[in-house]
Amino acid sequence: MSVLVTSASSAKALVISRSLGRKGIDVIATDSDRFSAAFFSKYCKCYFLSPHPERSPFAFLNALENALRKRKIDVLMPVNSTETLLISKYKKKLELYTKVPYADYFKMVQLHDKKRLMEIAAEIGIPIPRTYVVSDVYEIRNIAGKVAYPVVIKPRDSTSSRGVQYAHSEEELIRIYRRFIKSYDNSALIQEYIPGDGYGVSVLFNQGELRALFTHRRLREYPITGGPSTLRESVRHPEMERIAVKLLEYMEWHGVAMVEFKLDKRTNRPVLIEVNPRFWGSINQAIASGVNFPYLLYKMATEGDIEPVLKYKLGVKTRLLMNDLRALFSILRHSNNRIQNFRQFLKFKGIIDDVISREDMLPILFFIYTNIREMLNRG
Repeated sequence: MSVLVTSASSAKALVISRSLGRKGIDVIATDSDRFSAAFFSKYCKCYFLSPHPERSPFAFLNALENALRKRKIDVLMPVNSTETLLISKYKKKLELYTKVPYADYFKMVQLHDKKRLMEIAAEIGIPIPRTYVVSDVYEIRNIAGKVAYPVVIKPRDSTSSRGVQYAHSEEELIRIYRRFIKSYDNSALIQEYIPGDGYGVSVLFNQGELRALFTHRRLREYPITGGPSTLRESVRHPEMERIAVKLLEYMEWHGVAMVEFKLDKRTNRPVLIEVNPRFWGSINQAIASGVNFPYLLYKMATEGDIEPVLKYKLGVKTRLLMNDLRALFSILRHSNNRIQNFRQFLKFKGIIDDVISREDMLPILFFIYTNIREMLNRG
């Protein structure tokens, strides 16, 4: 029993590696960073360096193919968007050597592209924010004069809130858009801002049939204006779950995905925000609550099918401490209730961390190192 996990420097790759390693599966990890946290986990049997999938996609694919051919690995499990899309695109070639339990590239792109996702959702009657597609600087003036503010500006193919910005006036929207097009080649999406809490419905599908489901509510996120969750808890929300299943059944989905919602506080109804057609950053939340998506995906790939897992523990809380600290600092800068917010942050009891583990301490040092290095490089 063996699996190849990519993006070993990420927190979710470490979580996935531990999850599979605890089940007795040999974990082989890869990344372009030699100080990747998962490399140093006691649950990682071995690792190898590979080219960066974004900067050198074909060299990355060649490295994977060579490793799969030589090591006879049972399942390939990409983690982040870039390599998941790339591996999905060349899935047939890689399946000569291993199992690749992910959706076909065409379906992947349909959900990854935020414009196309909104079109599909509208076609099948799923509630979405009012959405405008902007293709040039002349069109933005017309849109800026008719939208209700605030609005969200986002690239069609971004992940983890990268590139997402907010405008509160016509002048600000035009100014942001002009800067925006210098960084992103494709057209921008302008969307209505939905006030309310964020939720995620995570699923595993086997050729269009639901096999696992889990819902969490975001308690904090970073950036605090709307980004990946840093503190969350397990909940149920039947209406969101019904919508998520409806969408992915329509897509005849295969593999994992997370459907993101906002619970509109004006109407108390869920609104679809986006879909991550891959593993998501808060994967530890599902595992800690009793839905072990990495192991279920592995079993489904190697055995053909699994029994559905639709029940889990409610009220379980997890967090990624380093990013939660960033969220805290942002909240303190913008809040009038600093003491209250700081006290809430200090409530560690009963919260499970994504990275910190007493039984597997060494990866923590490398995770902190790579994150500090990344922050310094950005600065």
